[in-house]
Amino acid sequence: MTLRNLKNHPEKMIPFAMILIVVGLSILMIGIAWPRLSPPVPHMGTDWNDFAHGFLIGLAIAMETGGVVIAASAAAIKKRNGL
Repeated sequence: MTLRNLKNHPEKMIPFAMILIVVGLSILMIGIAWPRLSPPVPHMGTDWNDFAHGFLIGLAIAMETGGVVIAASAAAIKKRNGL
């Protein structure tokens, strides 16, 4: 499913936005817990743990922001169309 297909269909945009937000929050929980629950892989070092921690938190923030932007644009389209 591409975002172009969702462009003028706010009834399909809202569930997609909620999926992005929920998945982003789930990844954020994993990212927060990563330093305490990361597997002790030999020779992995602290640099890789820090990278994984930061990457997961950044990915979560990007997904949540995308979900909010899509939901806001869906609300604007609904308001403009008078639905």
